Amino acid sequence: MRKRIIGGTVALVVGLLVGTLVLQLRGTTRFDDRAYSGSSWSITPEEVFTDFDLTLPECTDGRMRYWAGSLELYVRITAPSECISQFIAINRLRSGEATITGPVILADTAERDVEFGWQSSSSRNYTRFRREENWKNNVETQAIADDGTAERSLYLHAWHQ
Repeated sequence: MRKRIIGGTVALVVGLLVGTLVLQLRGTTRFDDRAYSGSSWSITPEEVFTDFDLTLPECTDGRMRYWAGSLELYVRITAPSECISQFIAINRLRSGEATITGPVILADTAERDVEFGWQSSSSRNYTRFRREENWKNNVETQAIADDGTAERSLYLHAWHQ
């Protein structure tokens, strides 16, 4: 009888420890293949993009990666040129600068570029975009897109002010 009580207690403790570990890992483990490591899991990816007032056209399916925190969002989309143009238009991004020649910092810092594996090229030109107005959630949005003709990449950083 004593062995049963000890065995039951050990099984209960092990079950509690495994359950706690699973809950802790859920906050740090990628469950969405599109998310970079360390992305927040407190809300669904769809809620993330809604929170940052962004719309993803269907053409971005399978062509997008992102990192989401409580106040920041980073997105990389590599897709046909028409898809990137569609993303820019539906998300009200406007170009305010002349084209710049790479290499450029694609995220907000060089460290973030390294963390996400984002690399610009000295053989490409880039255009910066910004969304000046935001009626929802007080979000600031900036993006950089390369000049690819058949396929382009867009790198976006959005944050709550």
